[in-house]
Amino acid sequence: MIGSLFVTGPAGTGKSTFCGTLSEWLQEQQMESATVNLDPGADFVPYEVDVDIRDYISLSRIMQDYSLGPNGAQVVAADLMVEYIPQLKALLEDFQDHYVIFDTPGQVELFTFRQGSTHLVDALTDSKAMIAYLADSVVASSPSGFIAQKMLFGSIFYRFFKPTMFIINKSDLITTEDISRIGEWEHDPGKLSDDLLGEKQQIVKQYYAGIIKAFADSELISKIIPVSSVDRTGIEEVYSELSNFFTGGEDTDTMYRDE
Repeated sequence: MIGSLFVTGPAGTGKSTFCGTLSEWLQEQQMESATVNLDPGADFVPYEVDVDIRDYISLSRIMQDYSLGPNGAQVVAADLMVEYIPQLKALLEDFQDHYVIFDTPGQVELFTFRQGSTHLVDALTDSKAMIAYLADSVVASSPSGFIAQKMLFGSIFYRFFKPTMFIINKSDLITTEDISRIGEWEHDPGKLSDDLLGEKQQIVKQYYAGIIKAFADSELISKIIPVSSVDRTGIEEVYSELSNFFTGGEDTDTMYRDE
């Protein structure tokens, strides 16, 4: 594969729709793309699946074999995925000239915080991977919501130690002023702190000021990409990030560029 993108984020942020839209856009630009479904519990995915974990793992079978409810079965399924790395990797051999998009489980913790997830990412891609964290645009448009999303973004980044995009998905649901304000919060901790105090009058100021300062001190300030699968806003920018990292340009330093 040319490179891979693992799409993660909280439930309901539009991960599967984003995966389908990005794959369609790449194909329309005459580029090869493939989609991999890593969610054993998905009843429906809005794209043509090239590799599907559901061919190997059945939630209903796990529930029956382990006497578990749906939530427990999801956890077991997430842990079982590493056992099928050889089969998945063999199928991925057919996509050497493709960008491969991995759609991860709907509940972010089932992918991000399971023990084998980092091994899964590296083994399937030979470490040629980026992460796309999809934040909910409506939640992220409030200071407290933005901080909550940013903390989860930081957890994912430090869990995988891969280049990670911070994508505000479903950006068509908020205003351009909201998007501009989110961009200000990302690069101006003082603005974020002031707006947070305006939203939450009773918060412990020192505690939240420390969290905001930690974002800057930890160098977790990132480029925010507003994306909409409805009007395809931001899709080209997502591709640009992928292309720059994996194939590079004359002025781009990347470990994957041909010498």
